[in-house]
Amino acid sequence: MGFNASLAFGAYLVFAAVFLFVIMFGESEMFQGTIVERIHYWTTEGWCVALGWGLRKTLGKEKGERVFGVINHWVCERANPFMQLVYLSLVIGGYYVFVAYGFDLIGLYVHPAHAFVLPTVMILSLMQWLRVCWSDPGVINASNLEAHYRAHPFDGVLYRPKECPTLGITVPARSKFCNTTKRRVAKFDHYCGWFNNVIGENNLRHFIVFLAVHVALCAYVAYLSTAVVYGEMARRGLLAVEFNTRRGPRRLTEDWLLLSKFLVYHYAPLVMLDIFLVVLVIALGSFLVYHLHLINKGMTTNETFKWKYVRKYMQKQAEEAAAEAASQNTAGKIQAQRNEGLDVLDEADVGCVGPTGGEAAVVAKTVKTHRSFWDRLTGRRKPKARAEEMKNIYNKGFRKNLWEVFHPPSQAVAQEMQEMGSMTSANAGGSKHKKQKDR
Repeated sequence: MGFNASLAFGAYLVFAAVFLFVIMFGESEMFQGTIVERIHYWTTEGWCVALGWGLRKTLGKEKGERVFGVINHWVCERANPFMQLVYLSLVIGGYYVFVAYGFDLIGLYVHPAHAFVLPTVMILSLMQWLRVCWSDPGVINASNLEAHYRAHPFDGVLYRPKECPTLGITVPARSKFCNTTKRRVAKFDHYCGWFNNVIGENNLRHFIVFLAVHVALCAYVAYLSTAVVYGEMARRGLLAVEFNTRRGPRRLTEDWLLLSKFLVYHYAPLVMLDIFLVVLVIALGSFLVYHLHLINKGMTTNETFKWKYVRKYMQKQAEEAAAEAASQNTAGKIQAQRNEGLDVLDEADVGCVGPTGGEAAVVAKTVKTHRSFWDRLTGRRKPKARAEEMKNIYNKGFRKNLWEVFHPPSQAVAQEMQEMGSMTSANAGGSKHKKQKDR
């Protein structure tokens, strides 16, 4: 691979890493009002809006609306494998780069066993990805509805008894109807395009394992790539060679700029792969820590935004009360607005770190914080009035929360109900047999 081709491929890997970071974290509250949020919007929803505008301008309003309606239905509103194909291209592409430029050097600079470990870890990672793709997230149906009612009681804050307009059933607490897959999922976390599947009660454990495995895979391949490049340079004696520069003779170990240029010129594929993998370790590692934090709090991604929404409304009510501007009627009005907003959020799509697009964005703006990115990052400029603390009844402590992730409570309840049903049937059969015997 020539120098220009290596730079082009390296630029692609760096771009892919930045793209992944924006897709994963661009919709979080941390980046509200920043360029990260705007890039996320245009790469996920904005391009679809722009396409509709362009079609109406070029084809006319009526024909453009028809064409856009078909594209929007099949590409923007339905589950599709686009992000899955992106995942496969990144994983297989990265593996190919290492095999093409570093695999033959494994025995020279690291233990030969890595030549067998690497393909094994790669296959296990792909198998875990497929497991999440094909897993049941916890779809609610008539056969398991009662178990979900018993496993997840209503808290009266985020969840209260109401009817699902699509399925016509009383909505179990912590569940949500996914607009993309057209299914109601128990303990809904978020819809993830990387798997073309919902993350919910039954497959959250597979998702957590997927993140942990891929963080380990990226760190492992980055280690092998770095070891190969360092070993090759040491074997050739390049670390001790002096180069003539404008500042006089300099060694690579003494001049980081010179070392960077040398690495990019002579080892571009492996160096760019290293950068790509380090970014992925940081991004996926942060996402894993974020989900462990949610487990510690007894929340899902969907519920974090709901809690933020509720607390901001409580804060609004507290600030009005502190200013002696809140009467009993005003407090009741704020409560009604809060419940109405929660109903809107129930219908919104939920991405990696919160609701996306449509009415959810409108609701979010009603309680949007007016703090800068730096203030949100550092926690400065906290409000003076203190809102009432709302208890999360689903938080049972980290150990029990983690246990429920790997042992879904609705499945345990369903098993208990099945066992009780079997015992009842057996007792009924025994009583009937006894009566017949007495006769």
